[in-house]
Amino acid sequence: MGFKEKYAYRKLAKLIAGQNRKPEVPALVKHSKVGVIWQPSEKPVIQFLREHFNKQGAIFREYCIFDADSNPPVEANSLTVVDLNWWGIPKPEKVGDFLEVRFDVLLNIALEPNFAVDYVTALSKAKFKIGCSPNDENYFDLNIKIGENQDAMYLAKQQIFYLAQLNKNSN
Repeated sequence: MGFKEKYAYRKLAKLIAGQNRKPEVPALVKHSKVGVIWQPSEKPVIQFLREHFNKQGAIFREYCIFDADSNPPVEANSLTVVDLNWWGIPKPEKVGDFLEVRFDVLLNIALEPNFAVDYVTALSKAKFKIGCSPNDENYFDLNIKIGENQDAMYLAKQQIFYLAQLNKNSN
């Protein structure tokens, strides 16, 4: 990890320390707000999740985080390299709206870890965050270990499964 990335993670740690957040197990009902963080390689998975949650009557919002090698079209719900400052930290005007939404659940299906993905996940005001990280220290309330099965569709189906289990147990 280089100097710039260490600085960015230190700054993120300070921002997280200033949060007063208590995770809430989501009770997914009609009109629940579901947010998804994804990367370009997971586009088919986004379609799957959108259809799944739309059938349930959820309000679905996605946020795509592109890597340095991508040359994406400019969209409102995406973050590109030009949307980062010199330190690699996302510019507030680009991520602010997404971070402020109080999603009932935030799913992170991004399999390629990077600072921008961690930043958006960590600072989201979502009530409950689900994702996959090989690290014990991460920004999720529920960390799903997928082992060698590094497949975003598999991860998405696991997230749906565990959400259903949590909803059974909380009712």
